[in-house]
Amino acid sequence: MQQVIVIHGGTTFKEYDRYLASLSTKKVIVDRYVYTPMWKELLQDNLGEGYQVLTPTMPNKTNARYTEWELWFENLSSMFTDDCILIGHSLGAIFLAKYLSEQTLQFKVKATILIAAPYDDESIEDLTDFKIESLSEKLTAQAGKFVFINGMDDPVISQADLMKYKHAVPTAVFMILPAPDHFVRAEFPELVSLLKSF
Repeated sequence: MQQVIVIHGGTTFKEYDRYLASLSTKKVIVDRYVYTPMWKELLQDNLGEGYQVLTPTMPNKTNARYTEWELWFENLSSMFTDDCILIGHSLGAIFLAKYLSEQTLQFKVKATILIAAPYDDESIEDLTDFKIESLSEKLTAQAGKFVFINGMDDPVISQADLMKYKHAVPTAVFMILPAPDHFVRAEFPELVSLLKSF
């Protein structure tokens, strides 16, 4: 059974007042509250038998803190099997990059896929304690096969962040896809094909 662990995205704020302001002023769109499964929820069905997809909920994704995610991920990792595949999307991607660079895993990773990963550019969103100062060799040593998936027209992730990852992790594979939606979509056939290729 091939285990796949997906770490979702989220938001984080430097000041609590900005978080409160976001809660009261964020544009409310009814379509966002009609349940429509996204690629994360559909991944198990799209991969089929032989895969186990875990999609843990990380603490307070609307005002995330790295230390809380780190503690919860360490707790969750007791159920991760050797040769698992790690996927991080957006804030989940920067979380995995930072975590794998700083901590020593107690399980072996077959592959790590980082989708729309921020690095340190806070021009669009705060990254607070998720922001990367530098990446260590532990990252590539522990990541297994390493793939970045970025959007050429992603409204959230800057090209500057992508270039920093290319410089820091030149041995990784970089896939550039159309992504005007920041990979918030139901269908993600490129990811399914990539996972089946491992």
